[in-house]
Amino acid sequence: MATSDLSEVIQHLRRAVLLRAGAGLTDGQLLENYISRRDEAALADLVRRHGPMVWGVCRRVLQNYHDAEDAFQATFLVLVRKAAAVVPREMVANWLYGVAHQTALKARATASKRKVRERQMTEMPEPAPVGQDPWCELQPLLDEELSRLPDIYRIVVVLCDLEGKTRKAAARQLGVPEGTVAGRLARARVMLAKRLTRRGLALSAGALGAVFSQNLARASVPTSVVCSTIKAACLLAAGLAAGVISNEVAALTQGVLRTMLLTKLKIVGTALLAVFVLALGTATLMPRTSAQEQPKASAEGNKNVRTRWEYASSPESVGEIWLRQGSETVIQRGFHGLQGAEAVRLSHG
Repeated sequence: MATSDLSEVIQHLRRAVLLRAGAGLTDGQLLENYISRRDEAALADLVRRHGPMVWGVCRRVLQNYHDAEDAFQATFLVLVRKAAAVVPREMVANWLYGVAHQTALKARATASKRKVRERQMTEMPEPAPVGQDPWCELQPLLDEELSRLPDIYRIVVVLCDLEGKTRKAAARQLGVPEGTVAGRLARARVMLAKRLTRRGLALSAGALGAVFSQNLARASVPTSVVCSTIKAACLLAAGLAAGVISNEVAALTQGVLRTMLLTKLKIVGTALLAVFVLALGTATLMPRTSAQEQPKASAEGNKNVRTRWEYASSPESVGEIWLRQGSETVIQRGFHGLQGAEAVRLSHG
């Protein structure tokens, strides 16, 4: 056996042992191990755990096998680049679902453009649907409506219906009581069933749960897809992905990362605009309030002036007014002067 082949076998065995060691860790612990230590085994375990759910999204949105494979790989490459953005860490399944749906939609748009340019396109044969399978009708609409549910409802559907976790396991992962998970799951199925009914697909919440449980097995990921994705993800994390990742997957990954950045900038811009509008409104209101208070103050001043002169119109009260205010001592002296002069005149007869 060649040295390179032996080294590769040893690496695979090492990873298998580490994967078994990490089997008891939560999603949050695995993600934190990857973020803090770039632990390849933790990353590989996340791919294996959530691969069936991500593969199911890609296959429902994309009917072409190769397009689904590219979207699947790109989803986990986005995780490699944006792992620190997953908050809280235990919500990685919900985060991956959103990225997988967005990636699959972008891949579908690219495929549609390619179909327009190409006259012929070879696709892998798809198994023909047997009978009236509700799943075949549900697939085109499920992820579109599920992606619109609030996170607290979408995450329980992802964990329980798409990943097959028990309510107890989902409750432990989310850190909430099992009854809370059960209530949210029931509410989420009702909401989803109503939305699908409005789209022309009549399913009750109970029937929707049954369809989910019957079709979990269809989301099993081909082993070759899992292995190639783990290899690409680990090489990208190590900065050695050149020549390993296809041009299609690289373009898809960059497109999703660009969309995520634009979305973040849009949110920040909206917040800054709201702050600016609030500040502008406050600044506009303050001069108006001052302008309203100024005439009021002027009116009070005029009233006081009128009051003084009304008193002053009576000759006997002039001295009293100005003496009380203490602002015209000249008048006071005038009165004393007049009194003194009158006394002198009287004394001289």
